[in-house]
Amino acid sequence: MYQYEVRRAQEFKRCIECFLCQDVCHVLRTHGKHDGFMGPAFLVRAAAYETHPLDVQDRVDYVKDEGGIGFCNITYCCTEVCPESIRITVNAIIPLKERVVDRHYDPLRRLVQLVRRRKP
Repeated sequence: MYQYEVRRAQEFKRCIECFLCQDVCHVLRTHGKHDGFMGPAFLVRAAAYETHPLDVQDRVDYVKDEGGIGFCNITYCCTEVCPESIRITVNAIIPLKERVVDRHYDPLRRLVQLVRRRKP
């Protein structure tokens, strides 16, 4: 394993769990989606594991279904208030959203799955 492989995961380990990002998140604060959206603090924790090269657990479905990552519309408010200067939106939320989209909404992948199911 090389340093460049763990650099992003190490950034997330700087989180001091102050939950300022949770407090300013408009999805939680304004829209009250506490039941459907886990919030940026927990997405940072999920991203720390998901991006680590030695971690083999698959969290994409959980982040989509239970975590409600689709509610985040990327306003960068969580990143702006982070006292540890963690780039929450760019390095945690967006890559997780990309993984969810690649798995669940990629039309090419869906086509390949349909073709494979039709084979006898």
